[in-house]
Amino acid sequence: MRHFTIVVATLMVIASLAVPASSNDKPKTYQTGKLLDLTVQDVSRGTAVIGGMAAPIPGKLYIFQIQLDNLVYFAEYRAGKLSYKPNWVVNDPIELRLDKENKMFLKRPDGKELEVAVIKKVHPE
Repeated sequence: MRHFTIVVATLMVIASLAVPASSNDKPKTYQTGKLLDLTVQDVSRGTAVIGGMAAPIPGKLYIFQIQLDNLVYFAEYRAGKLSYKPNWVVNDPIELRLDKENKMFLKRPDGKELEVAVIKKVHPE
């Protein structure tokens, strides 16, 4: 039985080494844009039922306007009470990467990413 356990453990180690690296392991490439505006709105994130009473769940909607090359991206982030609170300064550079058609990742000052949804793209006037 001991031999079987050693063989199984060895096979598990070999199998874990054979799994290709995930896409999260490759370095992320960021571009630098300019934060043109950041607006914040109070929103309801739905309704909670507490003790038989319906109550709105408060939240914030952050709308970013970011210029990158010849496009201005409008992107939104919906935050709850305990969510990350963006603290970028308007007119400062902002590092970002685009993923698929409607996803953007903003690099936070702590190195983590904030995922936002691109809702519109326009050419600056």
